[in-house]
Amino acid sequence: MAETPKAERHSKPVRSDPLPALTEGQKAQQEAANSYLQSVRTVELITASVGGARFQLRPHVIQELNRISIQRLEDDAGRWRDVDMSIGNSRHVPPPPNEVPRHVDELCDYVNEHWSEGSALHLAAYVMWRLNWIHPFVDGNGRTTRAVSYYVLCSKLGFHIPGVTTVPELVAENKAPYYKALEAADSANETGIIDVSQMEGLLGDLLAKQMVEALERAASPQRRTMGSSGSVAQASARQTHSERSMRKPDMFSVKLGALFGGFTLLFFMLLIILSLQGKSPPGDVRYLVVTVLALSGGLSAAFLGGNASARGSIPFPGAKQHPVRFAFVGAAAVMIVLLIVGKLLFL
Repeated sequence: MAETPKAERHSKPVRSDPLPALTEGQKAQQEAANSYLQSVRTVELITASVGGARFQLRPHVIQELNRISIQRLEDDAGRWRDVDMSIGNSRHVPPPPNEVPRHVDELCDYVNEHWSEGSALHLAAYVMWRLNWIHPFVDGNGRTTRAVSYYVLCSKLGFHIPGVTTVPELVAENKAPYYKALEAADSANETGIIDVSQMEGLLGDLLAKQMVEALERAASPQRRTMGSSGSVAQASARQTHSERSMRKPDMFSVKLGALFGGFTLLFFMLLIILSLQGKSPPGDVRYLVVTVLALSGGLSAAFLGGNASARGSIPFPGAKQHPVRFAFVGAAAVMIVLLIVGKLLFL
């Protein structure tokens, strides 16, 4: 018996309703929420790449970070643009939309092919310039570019860069040098040359600023908190009687503490600079390097005083339910923390 022919199948797009119009206040709140979520996702991507297999930059990661940055604000969040773009106050005209996927693939190929010999600053600077040059999205190009560049920077270095205000945030705070570096790279590209040296210099300066700010916060005796109730004066007012009555170190101890603290700071920054240049300490001396770093920090804390603490537990085979717990304060705590950080970063 002949089979009854079935109706021919047809496909059709299923589109969601257009995004609702937002007030200026609602838009600002959504942008802030998206910025936070994009930062969280960037940290997750960096964590996954650190210490893992060979790094590979993929177009879908770029699209994901854009989608997060402008979700609920733009219908085409995370999609390559299908319209021409213009950039105000710039001579550069982004490529037509049909060329966007090819240029993004070439950007990823450049990073992946130069991963071994390229420095962290060069690769991050190249991404910062080239992704801006492509301008692959209808909105959120700057936010996405800064997140992807930082992802590449940390992944190449092999660790989360310490700091309070990150490089992407520092770029956003003062965009004039950033725009100048982009224009310099655009001009070089017009002659067929890839030259992102000005962007490398800018990122290097901002990276140093990020780490120095973190070290300054760490050295400050005041505990800063966020929000309207977080001023230094209010934090001081909340100190307990025992904290206020702690003995202040004498001037000789302060000078010794500053000496060891300065040595620790310079030593740590030297290690970071060597890592940026691909000149990490030889494997057979890394334990000595980490030990010196930890001892210097511990001596600094011992002479300056303070109430640092470190607590944790050490599991042993066969006794996972009853780990050995430890707690240290003062210089010992600082030394242990620096040993752990040094092990994670350099060993």
